[in-house]
Amino acid sequence: MLYEYHLAVPPNTPYTAPLTQAVPLVPGRIIAIAVQFPYRCAGLVHAQIWEGLYVRWPSNPDSDLYGDNVVVEWREEYDLDPTAPRLRLVAWNLDDTYVHTVTFRFNILPKAVIDAQGRALAALDYLGRWFDQRQAT
Repeated sequence: MLYEYHLAVPPNTPYTAPLTQAVPLVPGRIIAIAVQFPYRCAGLVHAQIWEGLYVRWPSNPDSDLYGDNVVVEWREEYDLDPTAPRLRLVAWNLDDTYVHTVTFRFNILPKAVIDAQGRALAALDYLGRWFDQRQAT
């Protein structure tokens, strides 16, 4: 499942009071993330993705993502905890004139699919052990 969220960050939004938006996602595993920065933002808009009280991405909490007309994307394997707080998009804008919209995309493998794959792997494991046992006799 692909989720897309847009965060329009007003000018003069400081690091000390960033714009935040909670994002609801289905239970499952995040398998890819992309953060798109608009053309002509000149690296003035910065973004992070938080979970609870901590910066989740980028992994080093004292850093942030930024760029100009670029998509920062990576593969991920992160299981969402259904009991934990939602992810929050956090951004600030050092531009004194323009609003800049950052686009966040999350590709999620739903929990139901993960569970079905687990059952299929367990069945294959059982068959493999059964054939190994038959060959040993």
